[in-house]
Amino acid sequence: MKNVYFFIILIVYVTILLSDGIYQNDIVYITNAVIVVYSLYRALSNESFSYSARKTFYLFIFFFMGIAPILQYKNGDQTVGGYDIYESTYITTNILMILVLMIFDVFYFLFSKYNSFALFYNFFFKGWSQPLKMRDNRSLSLSLLAISIFSCLCTIAFYRENIMLMIFRGLDGVDIDMTGDNNLLFSLMNSFIRPLSVVCCINYCCIGSKKWLKILLVFLMIITCFPTSLSRLRTAAYYLPLLVVIFPSLRWKNRYVVLLSMGVLLVFPFLNLFRKWGEDNLVLKLDFDMFRSINFDSYQSLAFVLQNDIVTYGKQLLIVFFFWVPRTLWEDKPYMSGMMVADNYGLWFRQISMNYFAEGYINAGFVGVFVFTMILAYLTAMFDKLYWKYNAGNIRSLFTPFFLFFIGMYFFFMRGDLMYGTQYTVMLLLANYFCFRIIKKYLI
Repeated sequence: MKNVYFFIILIVYVTILLSDGIYQNDIVYITNAVIVVYSLYRALSNESFSYSARKTFYLFIFFFMGIAPILQYKNGDQTVGGYDIYESTYITTNILMILVLMIFDVFYFLFSKYNSFALFYNFFFKGWSQPLKMRDNRSLSLSLLAISIFSCLCTIAFYRENIMLMIFRGLDGVDIDMTGDNNLLFSLMNSFIRPLSVVCCINYCCIGSKKWLKILLVFLMIITCFPTSLSRLRTAAYYLPLLVVIFPSLRWKNRYVVLLSMGVLLVFPFLNLFRKWGEDNLVLKLDFDMFRSINFDSYQSLAFVLQNDIVTYGKQLLIVFFFWVPRTLWEDKPYMSGMMVADNYGLWFRQISMNYFAEGYINAGFVGVFVFTMILAYLTAMFDKLYWKYNAGNIRSLFTPFFLFFIGMYFFFMRGDLMYGTQYTVMLLLANYFCFRIIKKYLI
């Protein structure tokens, strides 16, 4: 089956290459083909570890740094606010991404091989990875239910003046993901309190036994974090773990890869229609033109940074480390990298998705890209090894939600900006740790 997927997708890719376009360059095509074929092959390999952070990494590279840029190049599309990317820049960016793939694989292998996570695991998770069966513990069940209800009620109260924002991501020009930079309450609400319903649901579905409570927690999760009210990548981060937990068939072979791919190809463009409710008809269809839209600006944001040699020597890391400080208290707080670049270069679109590798270049040039890649390889190898070796892939364990949320947030983190990716990833894992401490109190 792996080979069938591989060749079907390659046939589609070759069809894309042979289609009509404005520009053609053999070097651009060849370097892009290396990225596409290699990332696809690695995503489909090692079926015994059917879902992992590593597979998610390769899927991101395949779609955002492989398929999208070749379509944008062929058609001369501008996805960074009306700025042309030179042909030579495409070549440079492709070569850089090939080096990134090589560095990632080498360090992922080294970090995994030399058992560098044993101390970390023994300190935090030893004894918690065994399969668990929830005892009929009334106090624990009521605690998780109470937290989930609290999360739901807080969300309703927060959006009480425009309750429709709990269903649609944007209304009348309001984008709920772009209003929290000055508001600590907004950030706390959307990145910690609101996802509490999600972590309670996922944790109980992993180790719980009462079907009625699972159904109720799923219902509260849907009400609190309705899929069409969130950004597409946050929706994936919350609902992908739920699907993996409740549908065992998704945990075998490459079904996770297929599921995530179908999410990118079908569900993501469908959810995008809810960003500004009323502008488009609701249609669920496969449309490769979406890769040419501004929603897939990740590659060109990196190319733009390389083309203009934008380096801040670490300044943009301040906003990452201190994302929790609101602008009202820190007037000179740097703007997100995408917004900073757009303002400095007069681009008409300010919400550029500055991807993880572009953030590395912005902070320290090519050295920054390579250092960021090594850090990513370490984190990816750590979570994969903690789950598949030390946790033995046990779905009914307390470490499982940590792992599933991490791979769920992977696309969000990689696509950028780094500040938002870090904020939502860290806060979601903290929310899960809060829930974990409550479960541990009753079970261990």
